[in-house]
Amino acid sequence: TRPSAMTEVVQPVDVAPPPVNALVRGELAEFIDYQSFTQDTQDREDHSFCGVFFDLSPSDELPLSYVEVTSIWVRGDLGPCTIWTTPDGHGGVRGPSSKVYEQDAWRCVYERDHGPSFDEFVEMRLDEPVRLERGKKTGFYVHSKSQGDRAVVYDDQRYGTRGVVDDGRLVIWPAVAHLSCRPFGRRAPWGGDALRSNRLFVGRVAYGVRWLLWNPEPACHARFPAGFRQAVETMVLCARRPGCELSRLGDEVIFYIMNKCGWDWFGENMTADGPSFEERKAAEQEAYRAREREERRHALRQMFGEGMSDQEVENLMEQVDDNPNLNYMLLNYLMYGDQDDDDDDDGDDD
Repeated sequence: TRPSAMTEVVQPVDVAPPPVNALVRGELAEFIDYQSFTQDTQDREDHSFCGVFFDLSPSDELPLSYVEVTSIWVRGDLGPCTIWTTPDGHGGVRGPSSKVYEQDAWRCVYERDHGPSFDEFVEMRLDEPVRLERGKKTGFYVHSKSQGDRAVVYDDQRYGTRGVVDDGRLVIWPAVAHLSCRPFGRRAPWGGDALRSNRLFVGRVAYGVRWLLWNPEPACHARFPAGFRQAVETMVLCARRPGCELSRLGDEVIFYIMNKCGWDWFGENMTADGPSFEERKAAEQEAYRAREREERRHALRQMFGEGMSDQEVENLMEQVDDNPNLNYMLLNYLMYGDQDDDDDDDGDDD
């Protein structure tokens, strides 16, 4: 089974099935089911300020057609809040693809005033659902015009973690914090850059999934779990076997039957004998942590002196997760080296 999520099953889209002779390649994928879910992130109450940029994308794990985001939930002092979206992601702090300061590249999908709610998430239902296409990121920006540093809560990206949340349907990517009470403002209240990288969105995303129904195209067939693919092969082989009742049916009827089967009716594992979704994600995370640990040793020696003993490096490594400033500094050093100018030396208390 995949990681748990709050699930509300909605009735399938009400579309009359076509006649059997109309079921040709390419048409079957149009008839898709819809389910809604919510996904929460971890919440360590590391920081709060005026806003946060983050990306969402559909997961590649399961045979979904697309995802529709319906609500974003956050907490903090809130106040006059807006939510904005942009195609192809926010682009990060640096680089030619960065759009965090380009208001014209964004579309406002929510604008309301909210009272303070520092302990409970508050739902912000979008004016219309935002569709996330497979293989693409969509940038989201939650912002409050409230003065001060308690408007929107977010977290640090912990060292040794990817900062990516993936429940098999929706992926929440690492975030960039925004310290200006003016939407897309460039300056922090005390001066200096208003952006802080290596942060994490804190809250909840409510979204719907349009599940793909099977069709006989190879690319579509390959996206379904191993059990489903085996069921299709069994049905087709039975239809070719003399004396089997299924041999009375044409291919179109067999395809129509499989098209009406739910993607998870024959199991959810994508490989027949391989690890489950949870096992693969755990192995990926462990491998990532191992690589990060080696990079951390090297970076700490560069930052604090090549003459450090192995024990001194290990002791310093143990302090990183307990010290947000050291964690932030080390992450930026690993990502940008000596070129990072986005640190907290300006007095950032975010």
